[in-house]
Amino acid sequence: MAKTGIFGGAFDPVHNAHLDMAKTALTCGLDKVVFVPSGIPPHKKCNVSFRDRIEMLELAVEGNEKFEVCTLEYELGCINYACDVIPRLKEIYGDISYIIGGDSLIDLNKWREPEKLIKQTSLTVFPRADREEEFKKALAYWRGKGAEISVVDKIPEAVSSTCVRYLINMDKTDYIPEKVADYIMKNGLYAQYADKAAKLKNEVLPKTYDHIARTCECALRLNFECSLGLDNDEVFLSAMLHDCAKLRCRNPHDTSEVPADSINSEVEHQFYGAVVAKEEYGIKDERIINAIACHCTGKPGMNDLDKLIFCADMLEEARDFPGVDALRKLIREDFESGFKACLKRSYDYLIEKKCYIYPLTQQAVDYYK
Repeated sequence: MAKTGIFGGAFDPVHNAHLDMAKTALTCGLDKVVFVPSGIPPHKKCNVSFRDRIEMLELAVEGNEKFEVCTLEYELGCINYACDVIPRLKEIYGDISYIIGGDSLIDLNKWREPEKLIKQTSLTVFPRADREEEFKKALAYWRGKGAEISVVDKIPEAVSSTCVRYLINMDKTDYIPEKVADYIMKNGLYAQYADKAAKLKNEVLPKTYDHIARTCECALRLNFECSLGLDNDEVFLSAMLHDCAKLRCRNPHDTSEVPADSINSEVEHQFYGAVVAKEEYGIKDERIINAIACHCTGKPGMNDLDKLIFCADMLEEARDFPGVDALRKLIREDFESGFKACLKRSYDYLIEKKCYIYPLTQQAVDYYK
């Protein structure tokens, strides 16, 4: 008997990792996968209309006879929970299996009536490498409750729609299908900060802009993976503008907020960048301004946003120095320990190369010893 995989989610927007998961799910005894975008998600607000999300999904699955898009949740016209929608989906598709990620299995006890859900349908679950022990415990627990669970033998790429949305502002569409990217650009979707990004692109070197985009991605990923709970707008804007004054000539009359001992040094751009972010990019949030103003040197008493931007600048994917992979691993295991290790590595490098050590850096190192 044919079995259909039900893949629910906001798909805001659909991205390549979603499609790869659906393709992989087909190898687990499923005959087709139906994408079911949520009409009114119970735990989040979508950034674009349901119609736009449907259009993007239709473009993404175009030409694949094993994929289908279902608009049932929108037609129901209310907040829908899986345990309420699944019986209706079974009426349409017959034998089904609900496709979820490892995080969802770990948090299944927070869902509406999860024990009712596992009686209605089997689950096809993708594991999470960075939460392996939690995943194993959840798997044993729900199987003990009678859940029929198939674990996919592949860990999906760690891509989030949140990260994809922000990177679209910077014309970075590597994670979404080409037709979907064209639709997004044509309709001006997810463009909240596109004007700031366009201004930035005209004011820094291409290699600096690419570094900034990678730093944005690294910061957004770490915010999620380290469970920091920081506001993503603050994270993105801090990362996007951290090098906004790099290689730029400072106005000689504008020194009031640039420490005199930093002028013409390698760290001047962090202080001048904070001024530029405020005066030219309209940033009023002092947390963002402060994060920009210490992203090179660090400082005593840094908050999590300060630490995140300092580390993301150092650990973005193109950085290739001895020990960088160990630092990336450590910070995902323990954010505070990872930050301190990054600060120490930066300080040790300055010592090794006999570089000038700005006083704020020395103060930061002494503070966090």
